[in-house]
Amino acid sequence: MVSQEPVAITGMGVFLPGASTVDQYWRNLVAGTDAVTDVPPHRRDPAFHGHDGAAPDRTHGRRGGFTADTLDFDPIAHGVPPTSLDGTEPDQLTALAVAVTAVEDAGGLGRLGHPERIGVVLGRGGYLSPGLQGFDQRVRTVRQITRTVGELLPAAGQDVLDRLRAALLEPLGEFRPETAAGLVPNLAAARVANRLDLGGPAYTVDAACASSLVAVDQAIGELARGRCDVVLAGGAHQTQDDTLWALFTQLGALSPSQRISPLSRAADGMLIGEGTAIVVLKRLADARRDGDRVYAVIRGSGTSSDGRGASLLSPSVAGQTLALRRAWAGLDLAEIGLLEAHGTATPAGDAAELTTVADVFGQASGPRSVIGSVKSMIGHTLPTAGVAGLVKVALALHHGVLPPTLNCADPNPLLDKTRFRVLAEAEPWGDLPRVAAVNAFGFGGVNAHVVLEAGDPAPKRRVRVDEPERVLRLAAATPEALLEQLEKPGEGAGPCRLGIVGPDERKLATARRVLAKVAAEGRSWHGGGDIWCTTDPLLPAAKTAFLYPGLEADAEPRLDDVARHFGLDRPQWSTVTVPARATSVSSTGLLLDHALRRLGIRPDALAGHSAGEWTAMQAAGMYRAEPDLLEKYWPGGFELPEADYLVLGCAAARVTELLPGDLVISHENAAQQTIVCGPPDVVAEFAVTCRGLGIVARTLPFRSGFHTPLMEPHLAPFARLVADLDLLAPAVPVWSATTTRPYPAAAADVRRLYLDHLLRPVRFRQLTEALHDAGFRAFVQVGAGQLGSFVTDTLGERRHLVVAAASGTRSGLAQLRRVATALWTEGGDPDFAALEPRRIRLNTGKPLLSLGESARGLLDTAAPPELPAGVPDAIVAEFTALLTETRRSAADVVAAAARRRTESTVDVSLAAMPYLRDHRFFRQRDDWPDEDDFRPVVPATTLVDLACRAVERTWPGTKAVTVRDAVFSRWLIASPAQRVPLSLSREGDRVTVEIGPYALLTVEVGVFAPPPSPAGVPGPETAPPLSAAEIYERREMFHGPAYQGLARLTGLGEQHIRGELVVPPAPGGLLDNVGQLLGCWLMATRSDGLLAFPRSIGKLTWYGPEPPPGTRVTCQARVRLPRPDVLEMDAELVRDGRVLASVEGWRDVRFPCDRAAHRVYAFPAENLLSERREDGSVAVTDRWPTVAARDIYAGVYLSAEERAEFAAVPPRQQRGWLLRQIAAKDAVRARLAEPVYPAEIRVHDDGTVSGRHRELPGHAVTVELTGETAIAHHRSTP
Repeated sequence: MVSQEPVAITGMGVFLPGASTVDQYWRNLVAGTDAVTDVPPHRRDPAFHGHDGAAPDRTHGRRGGFTADTLDFDPIAHGVPPTSLDGTEPDQLTALAVAVTAVEDAGGLGRLGHPERIGVVLGRGGYLSPGLQGFDQRVRTVRQITRTVGELLPAAGQDVLDRLRAALLEPLGEFRPETAAGLVPNLAAARVANRLDLGGPAYTVDAACASSLVAVDQAIGELARGRCDVVLAGGAHQTQDDTLWALFTQLGALSPSQRISPLSRAADGMLIGEGTAIVVLKRLADARRDGDRVYAVIRGSGTSSDGRGASLLSPSVAGQTLALRRAWAGLDLAEIGLLEAHGTATPAGDAAELTTVADVFGQASGPRSVIGSVKSMIGHTLPTAGVAGLVKVALALHHGVLPPTLNCADPNPLLDKTRFRVLAEAEPWGDLPRVAAVNAFGFGGVNAHVVLEAGDPAPKRRVRVDEPERVLRLAAATPEALLEQLEKPGEGAGPCRLGIVGPDERKLATARRVLAKVAAEGRSWHGGGDIWCTTDPLLPAAKTAFLYPGLEADAEPRLDDVARHFGLDRPQWSTVTVPARATSVSSTGLLLDHALRRLGIRPDALAGHSAGEWTAMQAAGMYRAEPDLLEKYWPGGFELPEADYLVLGCAAARVTELLPGDLVISHENAAQQTIVCGPPDVVAEFAVTCRGLGIVARTLPFRSGFHTPLMEPHLAPFARLVADLDLLAPAVPVWSATTTRPYPAAAADVRRLYLDHLLRPVRFRQLTEALHDAGFRAFVQVGAGQLGSFVTDTLGERRHLVVAAASGTRSGLAQLRRVATALWTEGGDPDFAALEPRRIRLNTGKPLLSLGESARGLLDTAAPPELPAGVPDAIVAEFTALLTETRRSAADVVAAAARRRTESTVDVSLAAMPYLRDHRFFRQRDDWPDEDDFRPVVPATTLVDLACRAVERTWPGTKAVTVRDAVFSRWLIASPAQRVPLSLSREGDRVTVEIGPYALLTVEVGVFAPPPSPAGVPGPETAPPLSAAEIYERREMFHGPAYQGLARLTGLGEQHIRGELVVPPAPGGLLDNVGQLLGCWLMATRSDGLLAFPRSIGKLTWYGPEPPPGTRVTCQARVRLPRPDVLEMDAELVRDGRVLASVEGWRDVRFPCDRAAHRVYAFPAENLLSERREDGSVAVTDRWPTVAARDIYAGVYLSAEERAEFAAVPPRQQRGWLLRQIAAKDAVRARLAEPVYPAEIRVHDDGTVSGRHRELPGHAVTVELTGETAIAHHRSTP
């Protein structure tokens, strides 16, 4: 046990199954989101997963908790060579990324104190990880295979073995020296300390499943002993290696049912998860002193070992009890409100833990506390499990909400002997004590327990919009051509430029008026309505100046996202004292300076206002400020004159006429703004005088006396400071607001001017004039405040551009997007791509070593024919080699010929195609047990992808480049699972593919053809009515995340639609999103026939390889309506300005569906197909003339059992049968006070109604069918 003072959790970060952020993790916890899934296809080995597991090279396991394959992380910003990423252990990257997030969540490194007193302790297991797995294949497996082959075939010879070795190494790629560091296990913690420049201890601990909570215990010890002031503690586990699964299978710990049910009577074992989570720990007193946000407070921590238990792998109640009692020493056990159990769901583990809990906490004498386990949602994340539970509990305390536990409808009977209960749904914390605890028990008998209590109440967080705004940039030779571009966007060039941030219909309309005004008056438009426009750009002929604000800004600029995006420390903002204000302004300016340069925006000169001049000097590299200046040069306190500043709205000449003798002009900011300084009472009196003369007068909220002779008595510390500065020549000229010229070159002159700057007035108006005279026209305000307005006030009608890089009301990246747009419009060339999110793909390992193509036929051992005796050895060798090559070629030809027609089957199931959970036609309750009722359907585009990949596998070395005449005859449904015939018939370069009775298409193999030029926009357009995010939120498109690729809808015309797509992870997902874009056009332009599904594709041509998931492309679809029930399009995909693919003759079949019916399809629990009538009855009229259309609404309203009954009804009676069911169910739903899905209601032949997988009050209905209308009356059950 650690005897400790309270420790605060001030920051947190996670990368866990289903959640890459703390906010998402909390949403999942409260909603009870099940993030356990089937093994992703690219990580699943059919020869290993899903078997009986009797042998160690098999496992029955096929489900677990898997993190995303991509990580929001900029390797360059964090000093990780991009070339080393492929081989680096993923936990090193996730640990660094999550640590950065946790630190940012705690307020940034600047808020954590001296870096030398910040440590890192991470729990990490010794399991085989992806990086070492690949390295072992390279070092050992290749050598073993070649040696074994040499032993089996001694005649192979060294040449064959060398070729075999090369073929085995080929798929592993190049190994770079920088990759080696990414394989050292303990560097998961060391890399964090290295990249964040932390000087405290940095190490990993391995305590099996208790590792991360033991790491927290170690961190508490570092704080308690005073060796650290802050510690980052947590765990990292990013591997699902076959050896790990096999190990837990052999131990009998893996769930046979493939369902993890902690604390449940049905618990039969664990499912393995992965993930990384880190918390920032700080002594509570220090956190309170520094004004930190405190999620929760750790009051106790205890660890133990089982000692000589029953066995190394059997949990010991005595050992667990020891850890709990150590943690609770001096605390009241009865005060617990929530216990996060270790809860592995193994029968022995749960039984031992519940026995321990009963022994330690006893039974309840009042309201029962809550016990739970997050493993039910994310699986057992092994070394990370403890901290995953700790973050859950800290968030629960912080928000005052008790999260649920999944899969525990029938709790373990041992719970009855405890004071705890399990929740099925989240509840408010209520009157239970705001105290919680976390268990983590590891194999081998290592136990850890942590006790927490509530910290600060949860503040309201700013809502972050993940989707960045789009920027529309248009260029043309003339204003008229630019207007044409605006109406019909396309490629263009010329001096006339228009930039719009977030172009919606309103902004586009404004832009038309702006363009007309600019064309008529010849004056540029700068920023009004987020629009910039010019016909005569200032750049690159003119120069650009960065201007750094002084102390006048009070509002903190919003820069969290900028710091996070560029991997920089977030500046701390404080206006409590003058030094704190100066530090805040300076650090903000330096952060923005860095960000602007990353955008390719580089100044020709720097200047500052007041203290901003020091920021400019630092940005230019003239000196670097030390962190302890106050202690070093002002040990007795920072003293300044008691002098107020008065801002006056008039010219300096007018002020001079009125100025009393005790006041001096300190700043001449602009033509109509002057600041005076002096004793507070004189300033107050002069303010009254000025206001009486109609002059605006305002006193600034701080005192300093800077830029006046009042500073003379306080100059000595500044003189010592500047004398000690190691001055360097500026990388960019810095202009002085004291002399209105560039800083001198000599160090002595710089030091003299530094001090003069404190004594003499700021002449910013004259500086602005001088910069303009020197050719500067673009002025970027690098910080918050009103500095840019001084430039505008001074220059008046003279041509110039002013734009601020920070805002107090808009996010930092959004404001930088406006800076880039403004400068581009005026002829600059900023790098807009630098503002886009950065993601890397994690190395998840390669389960088995595969052979390169060069190894085919390598070990063919057929003996060559005998040659006559006496033939020279050289001829024998040449003849033998020729025969070998001929034999290999002949074998290839024969094998290819044998495969002209192949027959096989495809496993169509959610196990084989888990992404189909995101392509369910029908919506049901989230925990609905019958997957058939969701109807997961294989999309037409996934069938196309399946066909192409099957062709490429059957004829290795070929590439599918074109698909022709694809016809989709019926929906291929994946639940219940089925095996579907797959037939391939090849003639030359064309392969006919038949996928059962579901699809027929022709795949052409060959090389990619040269792409055509991108097509222009086909006609006038407006902004689409909904954003891409709203399309999915409103279920205009029913697709889930694996098929969600609509990023932005950029233009909507009468016969076209344009958008930006991000390649989703599901096979065929990119083409599916082309179809979704067509669906968006349909939803935006029509009021009926809103459901449409692909029937055929005339031709699909790829001009390059299909890009990987996460790639951004643009798409333009040209739409036709040849018949009311048919929707056609031609489409074009463009990547980086180059046509990637074209689609010709895509045809959808439309189904009758108006807006009201579509709401029922999208949200069936909340909407009725029937109309409510005045007498309380409901009526539904048949609007579905075809069998296929009727099947859609049968799927919405009927369960699988009911659909079977429906199918058995004679065809002529089916319409009436379905109408009666719909009306009856709607009559009941109209009376219920809560949303109910139609499938949750069962209507019996006698008109009584019961619930299906839910409780319903007694209901009965009578239904009458009149023609095409069914009317249902509700009647209470007797």
